Amino acid sequence: MNRLRRARPWLGTLVEISLAADFDTPALLVAVEAAYAAIARVHVAMSVHEPASELSRLNRSAHLAAVPVSADVLTVLRAALSFAEDSAGAFDPVVGGRLTALGLLPACEVTAAPQSTWRDVLIDGDQLRFRQPLRLDFGGIAKGYAVDLAIEQLHAAGIAEAQVNAGGDLRVFGPASQRIALRDPRAPSQWSQIVELDDQALATSAPYYAAGSSPSALIDPRSGSPYAGADSISVIAPTCLAADALTKVALFAAPALLEALLEQHDAQLLIQRCAD
Repeated sequence: MNRLRRARPWLGTLVEISLAADFDTPALLVAVEAAYAAIARVHVAMSVHEPASELSRLNRSAHLAAVPVSADVLTVLRAALSFAEDSAGAFDPVVGGRLTALGLLPACEVTAAPQSTWRDVLIDGDQLRFRQPLRLDFGGIAKGYAVDLAIEQLHAAGIAEAQVNAGGDLRVFGPASQRIALRDPRAPSQWSQIVELDDQALATSAPYYAAGSSPSALIDPRSGSPYAGADSISVIAPTCLAADALTKVALFAAPALLEALLEQHDAQLLIQRCAD
């Protein structure tokens, strides 16, 4: 099979696509371009750092009146709200207000109400409205969704084997399992464990490379408290969206709720302890 590997900056990280098929190189390049186009679509719609993004527009105006939303944003939002409900708020896409207050997101024109939560987000068909000013942030789920879209594009193009890796949130498919190295939480530049994925996704949350005394960007949405641990939390699941979201659930949810969600999503939890 002919093989191709490309990397581009999207989603606030480097997105790498590796693929193989019985195609010539121009055909592989067409498939890669389709995959990156799907990733770019998510970035343009859901970046909280881009004032012109659809997500930023919603955060500015959805508390004033119902606003139409795109299919991509609606899909991610419905999934995020489901994880929020099932985890009793341990995962919450309305965490953006708390992250802004901590200086972890850029300032916004609208100040989020301090007690706003996922329960303040109302969906009516393809319309979205907020009960009060708040700030949606899809940082805990959008990368996984983008990876899944890219994988769908590669499948549709007839690619036989592929891996899409967005800064550690990744998904693979092909006739054989693929070996993935996990970073050592004690020395993130080194590998500590190898896992094998067979048409599966993997996501990891950990306070790697935290800048000095800066608070972790991993926030308990209910209290606003940053994750104080140093362990690495990885989840293997059928989709990268689920794996991405479940790593945050694993940090903050009650054990019984976490266990139920892992079972519901056919997911596996891997914890790498920082201390022996």
